[in-house]
Amino acid sequence: MYRHVKPHYFSIDAIMAAQEKIACRFTKKIECVGFLDSLISEKEDGESDPKIELPFWMIKVFLIEKSIQFDMPKAYNEIYRGVLTADANVVDLFKLCKHFYLFGKFLSQLEHREAYEVRRVLIQTFVDRFKQTMDWAQNIDDNQPCFNRLDCLERKIFNDARVAQQQLNTYLTEGSGQMEIAAMILNYRKRKMHENCVKE
Repeated sequence: MYRHVKPHYFSIDAIMAAQEKIACRFTKKIECVGFLDSLISEKEDGESDPKIELPFWMIKVFLIEKSIQFDMPKAYNEIYRGVLTADANVVDLFKLCKHFYLFGKFLSQLEHREAYEVRRVLIQTFVDRFKQTMDWAQNIDDNQPCFNRLDCLERKIFNDARVAQQQLNTYLTEGSGQMEIAAMILNYRKRKMHENCVKE
């Protein structure tokens, strides 16, 4: 299911998430790649096997030719997956990875032995933290410390929940105001009145 999901072309969040760097190494000789990283700039292209960091979008290109291997970033490795599974609510996701869910979704689409575990942790982390995010948005006045711990997706959910709660409070205290006749009904009545006048 996840492998056929593509980022929206005009999504700023998707563009930023695709810029996240990943530690990797070349498994084949690739010509003219020394400019990619200073670690290999002084050596013959493709002859050494050092680890370098490349953005996600570039790694996808090299994976097509199966000429590169990569390690899962720190936020998604086995250690942090264990922490998130134990108690996701204590983790500062924004500090760990600003686009935790979106970048994680991109990683889970790649051919990697840990891709399934990343998908599982993403879903479970979102479920575990969703209630807390909603509680913060609806019940805490000074929400800045809480807000700072949320990743970009959670911040959008937080802001939407905050606005919805404010609108609900306004409705409960002030009411919805005087109800107005829908334009469709009003036009229908006018048309019926006109038809009656013509008949008379």
